[in-house]
Amino acid sequence: MMRFHGYVEYFLSGTIPRDKEKILNKAIEELNNDFLLRGAKKREEAARIKDFKILNNRLILEIESGSRVRLHHAALRVKNFLSNLLGREMRIGIRGLTLHQAKIVIDTILHVSTKLPFVKNVYNEDSNTIIELEDLSESDIKRPIIDRLLKLLEFKERKLKWGGKIEHWRLIKQSEKKEPRFRDDPNIILEKIGWIKRYAPGQWLYTPPITYIIREFERLFYREVLKPLGFIEAIYPKINPLEIGVKTGHLKGTVHQMMFASQPIAYNPEDLEEWTDLVTVLEEAPPEELRKYTKAPSYFICFAQCEPFYWFFGGEIIDVDKLPMKWFDRSGPSFRWESGGLRGIERLVEFHRTEITWIGEPEQVIEIRNQLLEKYEYFMDKILDLEWRWAWVTPWFLVHAGEIEEETGEIDINQPGTIDFEAWLPYKGDRKEQNAWLEIGNISIHGTKYTSSFKIKHQAKDKIIWTGCSGFGVERWLLSFLAQKGFDPDNWPKKVREFITKPPSSVRTVTYPKTKEGKQLLDEIERLLSKLSGD
Repeated sequence: MMRFHGYVEYFLSGTIPRDKEKILNKAIEELNNDFLLRGAKKREEAARIKDFKILNNRLILEIESGSRVRLHHAALRVKNFLSNLLGREMRIGIRGLTLHQAKIVIDTILHVSTKLPFVKNVYNEDSNTIIELEDLSESDIKRPIIDRLLKLLEFKERKLKWGGKIEHWRLIKQSEKKEPRFRDDPNIILEKIGWIKRYAPGQWLYTPPITYIIREFERLFYREVLKPLGFIEAIYPKINPLEIGVKTGHLKGTVHQMMFASQPIAYNPEDLEEWTDLVTVLEEAPPEELRKYTKAPSYFICFAQCEPFYWFFGGEIIDVDKLPMKWFDRSGPSFRWESGGLRGIERLVEFHRTEITWIGEPEQVIEIRNQLLEKYEYFMDKILDLEWRWAWVTPWFLVHAGEIEEETGEIDINQPGTIDFEAWLPYKGDRKEQNAWLEIGNISIHGTKYTSSFKIKHQAKDKIIWTGCSGFGVERWLLSFLAQKGFDPDNWPKKVREFITKPPSSVRTVTYPKTKEGKQLLDEIERLLSKLSGD
């Protein structure tokens, strides 16, 4: 149960004459007995004007309300009603309104922070949670700030009950156990032999030999999985306006992992001359000073890679004959801030991914997802010969969006949700240990989460459109493969060995690789890879 109380101040174009106040009394009586009851099944769910006073050209109403006709909705209803009345009877208009001392009373104890936007104070009283709001303008009410705030409260309370996790994980399938041919950490080896060189935390330069192998993994995946299923390649932008992240929900749920970009304050070089002078004198670039010469961030750098796909179809009516549409993108890197979790190519800030996206009617989206699952199992099991497992994860963002219910019983994978693909990393421990498994990809059905927020419509008004996406981190494919198979092609499955030929020569200088051990290790790995056929 929820109740509201507050004071609505209406700004009038003139003062209500005293001899006309009876008209106002009668209007308030009509509002309480009719207009403010509409939409409520019970009187306690409706709104009611408790009192009013006139101060020059201001009319202040004290309003209390229930959960159906809420205070802010009542304020707008009253404005519409009084605008007609005052204009007709007194030639007075209403120029605007402000909601003061608004109070929401919820008959349960909630864990609400005063840091929430537009919240002035929160306290508990008699098993109730009382939320006091800052003053709100008419535009705030219409946006509608209070309704969104209440949804946010519900979201936070459900998330608390969810257990503070982003998702719930349940094993649904796994491969046979496969004896690893290798037990060392490929991250350490790749850096020692100089195939990768740290550029910045979570970023690496990949030299030609490992770049070649990464690209061959991408091509192998395309040949064995995407091409047979009819996916065609597109190029998606890798920097997104903030409003895209609002629509997808990433700016609400994963902002702590996102990287942002800003524009310079001006295009004219003279406007940034003080900055260039400072860098010239210091021979360094102080980040705090740079803030003075850039605008506030207006972009987020590619986070999920699939966002432009939904944007492209936004506002469009899709011809049923064109469904389903199946695209993929591998044109550039994605970025995620992993903070203290960065390690080798296992966990990165900048990484490369093949992102698969599709759109269609619900049955089509499910069928495509199932076809991909079949191909993924074949690719991981028969092509790469990995030890893998799949987990059904119930993402909190889909529960919150109303696309799926919380998982309580049997798993139904033909509903919106996500399947994670994980590979065992023997160097991290026994396969029984959770942290010895690395997520190498996932596949999701979104339901109408994105078609709704981007207003993507079906040609037939009585039908809906769903979307799906799937992504594989190429560095993680390679790491998982090397972790289980090592660098000796004799231990690689036949398909991989047939597809990947001898890589380009490694980089060697007087000082690179950095250590004697690294140079010797590189010699050994090049000797092993010489077993591969040439181009």
